[in-house]
Amino acid sequence: MAFAGAAAAAELPSQNLKVSGGNRTQNMFRYIQEPFFTKEITDASGGAITTTFGSLDDLGLQGPEVLRLLRLGMFDISEGTLSYMAGEDPHFAALDLPGLTADIDVQRQSADAYRETLTQIMADKFNVKLLSMSPIALQVVYCKGDIGGLDDLAGKKVRTYNRSMSDLVEATGAAPVNIPFAEVVPAMQRGVADCAVTATSAGNTARWWEVTDKLVVLPMGWAMTFFAANLDSWNRFDEATQNFLTEQFQAMEDRQWKQAAADIQDGINCNTGEGECKDGLQADPAMTLVELSDADKAKVDTLVSDRVLAGWAERCGAECAADWNEKVGKILGISAPTE
Repeated sequence: MAFAGAAAAAELPSQNLKVSGGNRTQNMFRYIQEPFFTKEITDASGGAITTTFGSLDDLGLQGPEVLRLLRLGMFDISEGTLSYMAGEDPHFAALDLPGLTADIDVQRQSADAYRETLTQIMADKFNVKLLSMSPIALQVVYCKGDIGGLDDLAGKKVRTYNRSMSDLVEATGAAPVNIPFAEVVPAMQRGVADCAVTATSAGNTARWWEVTDKLVVLPMGWAMTFFAANLDSWNRFDEATQNFLTEQFQAMEDRQWKQAAADIQDGINCNTGEGECKDGLQADPAMTLVELSDADKAKVDTLVSDRVLAGWAERCGAECAADWNEKVGKILGISAPTE
């Protein structure tokens, strides 16, 4: 089998792919994306496939523009954050509605169930082929100041990066502010934001603990990301190359889910100084972990139902909400309104 795979790889035509990845500070980029595109895919193809690869930081991109650039053919393959694209189509927020689940296994079931819908929309509306989906890690709230629970967020300025997240933040009495990931630290230093949302791991490796001191475990989604190919580029590949890339991205997707699962607790450990810090940076000074009380959790459930799901369903439409209920809502045990 190994010999057959090597023989098939040797038969691939030589080509260089233009690829954009995620943020360089993230574990997902450092441990999976960068080695995959700069070495592993070339080795696996017997040297036939090489890439011109860069992170968002390298390319001077913020993130929300990735889908448009991919559609225009500026890249052959790109990574993007799904909910960044929700302004283009509300379906892209469907897997990142905050407050629904903090269980990564349930999140993967949801992603698998909704994959067909996103694949179709990406192809029909944006001329791209979905290759993989995975989360960065559980999204939580990094804050500075006296924060002991949900009610203490009232009046705070909170960095968010999608509409549904802003809906939940507003429902708590806080004010959402839209700040690119790379600009959060200086924004916090200038007082533009009091809190900011990102993954337990991503905020750690981006050194957000230098400008915050509370880690509030309010589940804000997963920062679901995707890799997709420009369809014109994809259709120029021969069948062997298409099959090879499909297999490679499926394998990478599995690795990314495993990395995300490990990053959840590792990010908490590294930020708080409690437990083993394996892949992140040991925060100095350590942050204080703020977990929600049962009363806070019950309040979040109400806000999610009344504000988050209702707001998203209105933006996406009755047919979209019904499709989500059938594919994702059944898994989560909740329904979005369809009227």
